[in-house]
Amino acid sequence: MTDTGHPREELESPSEIAAEIAPAARAPFADPVRLAKAKELVRALAVCHTNAALYPMSHPLVAQSLSDLVRAVDDLRAAGFRDVTVNVYKSTLFVENQVFPEESVTYRRMVEEFLGRGISAMTFLESFSDTDATALAEVLSDTSISDIDAARLALDHRKATGVDIAETTALEDAEREGKGKENKARARQSYDQGVAAMRDVETQAKLGKVFEAQPLQDVVSSMLENLFHDPAAVLGLTAIKGHDEYTLNHSINVCILAISLGASLGLDAASLRSLGLAALLYDLGKVRIPEDILNKQGPLTTDEWHVVKSHAEEGADLLKRIQLVDQMPMVVAYEHHQRHDLQGYPAPVAHEQHLFSKMVALCDAYDAMTTRRPFRREIRPDKALAVLMQGRGKAYDPNITKALVAMLGIYPMGAIIVLDDDSTAVVFRVNNDDLLHPRVKVLADPAGRWYDEPEIVDLRVVDATTGQFARSIVDCVPAVDAGIEDVWQYL
Repeated sequence: MTDTGHPREELESPSEIAAEIAPAARAPFADPVRLAKAKELVRALAVCHTNAALYPMSHPLVAQSLSDLVRAVDDLRAAGFRDVTVNVYKSTLFVENQVFPEESVTYRRMVEEFLGRGISAMTFLESFSDTDATALAEVLSDTSISDIDAARLALDHRKATGVDIAETTALEDAEREGKGKENKARARQSYDQGVAAMRDVETQAKLGKVFEAQPLQDVVSSMLENLFHDPAAVLGLTAIKGHDEYTLNHSINVCILAISLGASLGLDAASLRSLGLAALLYDLGKVRIPEDILNKQGPLTTDEWHVVKSHAEEGADLLKRIQLVDQMPMVVAYEHHQRHDLQGYPAPVAHEQHLFSKMVALCDAYDAMTTRRPFRREIRPDKALAVLMQGRGKAYDPNITKALVAMLGIYPMGAIIVLDDDSTAVVFRVNNDDLLHPRVKVLADPAGRWYDEPEIVDLRVVDATTGQFARSIVDCVPAVDAGIEDVWQYL
């Protein structure tokens, strides 16, 4: 019975939202100045590679291109990068984790020659100098070098210490798969403990008994430890949608979304613990609302709606009675429906919602919309985020809304999508440099036949001949329509 305030006007398209979110995204080169410097690094590297292959190292053009390469690295260092890595993944150029489609085509020959030498990553270290640039150019122009070991030996022989080369890129997921499974299992254990702890709290609250907050604080601490270790493993838990225990799962999901959002906004550990506890307890007042009203499938009467709205004050009262040292759960319970424009409930006393109340309100609305309930179907994740974006400045704080979308992506983890060849896939990682092109696991072929093992595809990969993305998303569909009950198992 979450008040999501669905607007009726036409929603913005994914590309429109992505353009608006770009400044809030965590892409390394979201800033235009940094982007220009990254492009200059790739250009300087390509020119250096070409000139060293055409002319002797003593030629003025080679000397100039070496100087330009060192300057390009220095400029990025001045822009805040201690080290910077040029990656090649499936013939596509990246600087750090940001894709450069146009350069992937323009400098296709350089990309192919890197791969021909077994080089998939090249890191320019803080100490990169003229000596390193010269050594690198000599190695890249030496046609007798055909594998990574020979390339490394050649760099070592020339005493190049300011540049590292690797045969695998940080964009590869295979080597981290085993560790990822461990992190996922550990995060799920924390999730299940959280559900059990919330079940105990609800039982005690319904009986009018005082409950202990320590088990919930332990759950938040565990979630935060997992979040700092593997953010994706924790955020992926929000794909768990408990239809039989909606209230319990919803509280844990909102907690995960809130602390993930808080971490992305730079909150310190103490603030995140306070936010997490508030996100678990903000809806506690619903234990005082009759279940036949909470689960009513038809429209609520005016009297019933007044009863539902009372849960904010009831929750604050319950939390006041247990005398928590931290007052934020009580504040958030009272404020989470007041709205950014203060047109919600309870009637505000001429003050702005607390930051934590704004964050929890957003996370509450998103998880509620994307969960199937007995009285309505779930909303697709991309549409739910579009609804939140349309409510920014009114129901929701505009800056925090953009930060949430930047964190989750236009197509969040767990979103079921249809690709341009009619195959079905699930989003399992968001690419922060390109919110429209996540990494996905292809589950079924165009004919609807399910694969024994999903195919992992990074939708940022471009066609080396056209510079266009090799595959793209054409639709997002509810999981149930794709025959998927448990999305989390694929993440």
